[in-house]
Amino acid sequence: MTADPLQLAADLVARGSVGAMQVAYRQQGQTTLACFGACDDQSRFALASLTKPLIAGACLVACDEGVLDLDRPLTADVSEARCGATLRELLAHASGLPADVPAARKVQLDPASTWPDVAAAYAATASIAPALTRRTYSNAGYALAALALERAAGMGYETYLREAVLQPLGLQRTTLGASPDDPSVVSVREPGLLGHGEQLFNGPRFRALGLPQSGGFGTAEDYLQFLVTVSGHGTDLFSAEARAELLTNQCGALPGGVGDFMEWPVCDWAVGFELRDGKTPHWTGPALSPASATHFGASGTLAFIDPVSDVQAVLLADRGTYSRWMLEPGGWPDICAALVA
Repeated sequence: MTADPLQLAADLVARGSVGAMQVAYRQQGQTTLACFGACDDQSRFALASLTKPLIAGACLVACDEGVLDLDRPLTADVSEARCGATLRELLAHASGLPADVPAARKVQLDPASTWPDVAAAYAATASIAPALTRRTYSNAGYALAALALERAAGMGYETYLREAVLQPLGLQRTTLGASPDDPSVVSVREPGLLGHGEQLFNGPRFRALGLPQSGGFGTAEDYLQFLVTVSGHGTDLFSAEARAELLTNQCGALPGGVGDFMEWPVCDWAVGFELRDGKTPHWTGPALSPASATHFGASGTLAFIDPVSDVQAVLLADRGTYSRWMLEPGGWPDICAALVA
């Protein structure tokens, strides 16, 4: 008998794996929204790295408008950047940049620091390997992509994202950054640390910065609308060429992965989204088709598009992924299998 994805989500809350979860999915044209535990459909969750596909989408709108070029070297748009990779390489984690930059993390902890201070620390980052040699999942790469976007567009990346993506799609409850005392935001259990005792996702410094690599907050319903649009069922926000960039492999068949979480001999990645292909193991399990585009966030969030089964889905939870609770029986792999069965 096929498992019920909503029952699996309810069970995660019932046994205490998570305290709150929003689930939103579209199966062959039919949309389902559900909430479990200490949240409702208006609750906003820390998106963590699910922010990255949103930033990638904004960059592709800018490319459609002629503001950016995926294949223009970064130093052409960000003169102080020490990395000469292209925007395509940054957004597909093939730039050779490190996963993160200790100096940038230190700047984020300064109560007086703002995004320009953080951006300057990232712009001073040098590559640790030649571009196009491996996938190194890089927060630094997305910070530099956002810096290139705002330099080219003449406005802050958060403003461009809001005006080019969030508002056209009606994503009214999605923002970069959040107030520390916003009652609509669900706190993350086991959030990890920004550094020196300050929490990721929950801490005031993290929420104030609204970082392009991880600082989004929103609802499952909002994020599902973004996925539906990327999959070609929503509005025509993206050109056909831009949608292809979001759903097809970029920069060749490179080895790599997501830090020390998972590594593969071939780690395909599109602009923004990871591609399921034949990777083993994988956070979605074995059920999704190889053509699926996925992403997860360290705050306990998961999103995927499976074009073969015509399913788009978002799971937002309130527990950091560091304990790998989501890979236990009844977790993400089982829910994904139930959704595409």
